[in-house]
Amino acid sequence: MKNLVVYYSWKGNTEVAAKELSELIGGDLKRIEETKPRKSFGMAACSAVFGLKSKIRPMDFSLNGYDSVFLGGPVWAGRSTPAVNAFLEQADFSGKKVYLFVTQADEHEPQSVFQSLTQRVKLHGGEAAGCFFLQTVMKTPLSPDKARKSLTDWVKNLTLDKTN
Repeated sequence: MKNLVVYYSWKGNTEVAAKELSELIGGDLKRIEETKPRKSFGMAACSAVFGLKSKIRPMDFSLNGYDSVFLGGPVWAGRSTPAVNAFLEQADFSGKKVYLFVTQADEHEPQSVFQSLTQRVKLHGGEAAGCFFLQTVMKTPLSPDKARKSLTDWVKNLTLDKTN
């Protein structure tokens, strides 16, 4: 079984989580990148609220050959980010288990975000097999140790083959 971690990170917290997750599951790691860097959170949050999609750089990989895909991103204003929205629009998850993970400053589990992401994964042929959120603190970078500690408990409950 082959695992892939795909993520979008604006300020670095989701990137820290994605890197730790990749190590824990023995998976490949790929970043979703916007073509234009974002400058302010106000505009970023507004674009998330309206469900917009951003222009992302062409992905230098295919989902073919992966059994499980871990898709991660931050939550902005209670919504998925435009970069994640753009990735979901073009992804073909046929026959894949997709695990969703998000980072957010709010302490409440983002059920509406998970529901929205789950629907779009199913629309593109995948099975949403699990969801996880990692609470962060605004303006304080997430440490790899904190991310690993939180993610380890989640990964322990997943039935994954860590061999690639």
